[in-house]
Amino acid sequence: MGLLLLASSLACGPRGSDGSPVTPGGNGAAPDGPGPQGPNESDESIDDLRARLDRLHAKQAEMATSSDGSFGVCEDLCSLASSICSVKEKLCEVADRHPGEEEYQGLCRKAELECSETEDSCVACVEARERGGSDGVEGQ
Repeated sequence: MGLLLLASSLACGPRGSDGSPVTPGGNGAAPDGPGPQGPNESDESIDDLRARLDRLHAKQAEMATSSDGSFGVCEDLCSLASSICSVKEKLCEVADRHPGEEEYQGLCRKAELECSETEDSCVACVEARERGGSDGVEGQ
């Protein structure tokens, strides 16, 4: 019954100026646009992502030099890997929308490498901790 009510309300719901249904939570614009249109929007987004990747990479390098192999350090490193890989996904999506832009392609490759390296560090930290038992890890 609930599904029927939902389908009915969507069929009779508000329509945009072109007659297409307005998506809930949307602004009435076309839902599947090509992404940011102006060079400033794309450039700002890529610059923000580049800065975020650089900050995360610096944090990863700092963690690698101060790692004591404790569970907290491994947890932080794995969380950092997740963040770096999330930025990689976004950067590579932008690069996919700009196949002729070498700068975007280079940033995607850099992010892919940093994601892979940080994931490897996460796995190595966890494995070393498991081998070291509850007393911690001997020097890496």
